[in-house]
Parts: sequence; structure tokens; C-alpha cells
Amino acid sequence: MKASIRKLALSALLLLQFSSYGQSVLDQYIRQAIDSNLTLQQKQVDITKAKLDLERAKAWFFPQVNLNAQYTLANGGRTQDLPIGDLMNPVYKTLNQLTGSNAFPQINNQTIQFLPNDFHETKVEVNYAVFNKDRQHTQRIQAGMIGVQEAETAVYKRELVKQVKQAYYQYLQTLEAAKIYQNAQALVAEQLRFSEKLVKNQVATRENVLQAKAQLSQLQASIEDNLQQQKNAAAWFNFLLNRSFNAPIQTNAADWKSQSSTAVPGETQGREELRKLDQARKVLEANKQMQADFYLPKLNAFYQTGFQGFGYKFNDKQFYQLAGLQLQWSIFRGNENKVKIKQANASLTSMQLQENEVQQQLKLQSTTAWNSYQAAQTSLASIADELNSAQEIYRLAEKRWKEGNALQIELIQARTQLTDAGIRQTLAQLNLLNKAAELERANATYSIN
Repeated sequence: MKASIRKLALSALLLLQFSSYGQSVLDQYIRQAIDSNLTLQQKQVDITKAKLDLERAKAWFFPQVNLNAQYTLANGGRTQDLPIGDLMNPVYKTLNQLTGSNAFPQINNQTIQFLPNDFHETKVEVNYAVFNKDRQHTQRIQAGMIGVQEAETAVYKRELVKQVKQAYYQYLQTLEAAKIYQNAQALVAEQLRFSEKLVKNQVATRENVLQAKAQLSQLQASIEDNLQQQKNAAAWFNFLLNRSFNAPIQTNAADWKSQSSTAVPGETQGREELRKLDQARKVLEANKQMQADFYLPKLNAFYQTGFQGFGYKFNDKQFYQLAGLQLQWSIFRGNENKVKIKQANASLTSMQLQENEVQQQLKLQSTTAWNSYQAAQTSLASIADELNSAQEIYRLAEKRWKEGNALQIELIQARTQLTDAGIRQTLAQLNLLNKAAELERANATYSIN
């Protein structure tokens, strides 16, 4: 009882959810599939990371300011002896004798330690790329790669939309088939009731009752088989939505109708595959331009100001400033960049050929999808006529059988023909809806944004 209440509450919640915003049930399910698909989530994370990398690259065009401080204590290590005493003391001694004074004292030889002891340097350093074309080209390449990733994501979304629609239509087909089998079951049950009445009145033999019961058993087997197909269709649909396989599915009878299309055969303007190739071509063009600008110099400017000296002090004696320019100019690289330019031109030519080929393939796909859709419409119309005829044949056969003017085998055949025509009609309707989804995919007419 509690489980039934929970299912009822969940169904009501789904109904309330899908009635909002004026969107159809199927559109809501498609949006849910797009939002919950793990592959799409990963692709979106990759795009976000790429955009952040591009945003970070903008820092290249601003000055870089750093504060650096270093203080060292040292003992031992390499030393250098300076014989200052040996050089200057004889001179000082002579000067003292000449002047009759001790104005020039004797000094000792010095030993200089290479590792600075009690030494500090605290400075602010500013670096700025005055001219560097490579950074501009790198930004263009990164922007183009983001465009490629976004187009790939859109392609995946469109394929997901088609799969969700076709899985939803498959589930609806099993529901329609269940109605047909249940209707046939009701017809045979009525036939059984009538046969039992005839046998009771000794108007017919018990063979009629046994044949009716045999038909009921056959129909029950078909119902069980269709139920299994329904469960599989529901599991696949829920899998695409990244939720429990046995989650309830809200349906709308309006979705199980013939769909008309205003698509144009061979239309490819909306296809993200072409946008992806266009972005890839822009990446190659940026790379080519970067190779062509190899002869341009790179110029950086720097400025440093701070304090430097022995003892951790900040005074006029330790204060210093330093500024300069750094120039890097590639004069000769063994024609490496000329070869790279030729390679870039070859890649661009290959890309143009690939674009032409893909465009033709997409036109063929659109035209083929349109032709298949048209054929499915024609097939559905033919089967609809067949179903109408089967319904009339069964009505007449049942009337004659009840009047005693037809054999039971004729009624069985008419009922079987009616059931089979109904099932074929659902399959034809499913085929049409699938072809409509494929045509929509081929012409990229569904809004995925």
C-alpha cells in the first residue's frame, strides 16, 4: 500500500513538473537528458577549463610585478686571498719615514669569502612584453580550439536528442501494442462467452470453446512478450536520462502522432560539424601566421628597484634602481620556419578538401533522411488503409458467425488479421517518428540551447 502511494505521489510530481513552462513532456525529458548526461558534463568542464586558460592568457598583455626578498648567512666555502698588506705596507712604511709620522698604518692581507654572509636583497621587479606577436597568435589558436570543443559538444547533444526521441517513441509503441493486444483479448473473451452460450444451448460443439481458449493463451503470450519489450524500452530511455532503469515515464498521447516536417532536402547550414571544421581552419590559419611572423623580434622591458647590501638595512646606501630592455631576434634558423609555413599551407588545403567532402556527406545524409521520411509516410498511409479494411472484415465476419453463417475459423482469421494490422500500424508509426527524428538530426532543426 505504501509503495502504491509513493508511486502515485511520484507520478503526480512528474505531471506537475512537466506541465510547467508550457514545454511538452518529451522536450522536458530531452532537457533532463542534456543536463544529466555524464559525457556532456565532462565536455562542458573541458570547455570551462579551456576558457579559463584563455582568460589567463590575457595576463600576458599586462605588466608582471613581483616582490622578491632574500637574506643569506654563510660560513666557509670558497675564498680568495688578496695580498693587500704585502703590496701596500712597504709603501706606507716609506711614506711614514718621509713624513716622520705614523699617518699610514700597516694593514693585513685580506681573505674574501665568495658566499655572502649577512647579506640581503629586497626588490620589486616589473616585466612587460613590449612586442611579442607569438602571444597574440597563441590566443587566437586557443580561442579556435574552444570553438572546436563547443562544436563537438553540440554534435554530441544533437545525437543525444535523437536517441532520446527514438527511445521515447519505442516505449510509446509498446504501450500502443499493449492496447491492441488487450482489445484483441476482449474480442476473444467475448467470442469465448458466446461460444460457451452456444454449447450450453447445444447449438455448437465444445470445439469452439477450446479454440477460443487457445486464442486467449496465444494473446497472453504476446502480451507477456510485449511487456518485456516495454521494460527494455523503458530501461534504455531511463539510461539515456541517467536515472534508475525502472523510473516511471510520463507520456503524452499527442507525441504518438504522425509528424509533418518542413525540412529542406540537402540543407546543411545548421550542422555543427561544419562549424567545427571552420573553427579548426581558423586554428590552422593562426598557426600559419605565427610561423610567417617568425622574423619579427621579441622585445621585453624590465625595471627593478629595492635595497641590497650587508646587514638587513633599508637606507640610501643600499637603495638601487635598474632598468633595461631585452631583445630577441631570430636571424636564421636553417629555413625551418619556411618549411613550417609550407606545412601549414598543406594543412589548410587538406582542411578545405575535408570541408567540401563533409558538406557533400551531410547533404547526402539530409537528402537520404528526407527520402526515408517520405517513404515512411507513404507506408503508414497504406497500412492505415489495411487496418480500416481489417476492421470492416472482422465486423462482417463476427456478424455472420453470430448468425451461424460463418465458420469459427473465419472469425479467427479475421481477428488475427485485425491484430496483425494493428501491430504493423504501430510499427509503421514508430518508423515514421524515428525517420522524423533522423531528418531533424540531419537538418539540425531542434534547438539544443
